[in-house]
Amino acid sequence: MTVRLSPTPVKAVFHALGRCWGGELPSNTANPICDKLVGQLGGLRRLTACSSASAVGGLFSHKGPRRNNEDAGLVVAAPGRFIAVAVADGVGGLKSGEVASYRAVCTVLRELLAAAGDLRGFYQDWFRRLFDEAHEEVARVAHGGATTLVVAVYDLTSHMLHVAHVGDSVAYVVLERGDGWVEYGLLTQDLDEAVDAGGPYITQAVGHRSYRGPHYYLYNLAGFEGFLKAIVAASDGVDDFIDKGLYRKVPELFRKKKSAREVAKTLACSAIRSGGRDNATAAVAVILPRI
Repeated sequence: MTVRLSPTPVKAVFHALGRCWGGELPSNTANPICDKLVGQLGGLRRLTACSSASAVGGLFSHKGPRRNNEDAGLVVAAPGRFIAVAVADGVGGLKSGEVASYRAVCTVLRELLAAAGDLRGFYQDWFRRLFDEAHEEVARVAHGGATTLVVAVYDLTSHMLHVAHVGDSVAYVVLERGDGWVEYGLLTQDLDEAVDAGGPYITQAVGHRSYRGPHYYLYNLAGFEGFLKAIVAASDGVDDFIDKGLYRKVPELFRKKKSAREVAKTLACSAIRSGGRDNATAAVAVILPRI
């Protein structure tokens, strides 16, 4: 039996196809058509952040030196329930990469809206079904395109952090431990990447025949309620070129800039300035200390 909660507004910011949408949707929104679902958010190109009383999120995406941007990003905040970030990177060398990433992240948005009204919360099988649905959606509409996908969901009630991914897009956690000490760690330990004579390549992708299913990780962050925590999802256009020490500075950047979106922008632009040769996308969620 599924127990549903009363519909509450879910705040979301979505970047794809070189555009940005942002606004609120009720948690009972059930529209399987991506264009209509995203259209309900409203085409607010400059709205790149969302927040609730206990968490804030923002994203930034730049095409870098490429002719077009095949990345997509998402931040979803369900007040009192969860905050989530997702990034998808259309696979280079395949057509319709921007369509693939758009459809994958739209599937994430749709399923997070449903989860916001479901008391069961998150679990490994939920993420497996999510990625399977994204894979089927991309394979159906992207005309041969494929994409990486990373999704991180922080449950604001259980303080559990769920992470799942396919491909080489990454997620990090940044934790304050008091007395100014900050540590960060890579959450996506088993990246689907390899190297041969032709250079690096990914070994599976959403929408591609190589798809096998997501890697899933569960992290218990209980005990850190009194400290600021940050979750960062990023495409390889950020992670391959950034000074990794910048992740450790996320809490400092957030306090200085007072904006998760500006933190995401700092990460992406730093990668481009450091010689980045790809699209660069970062989505940042900051969970505020409980006083």
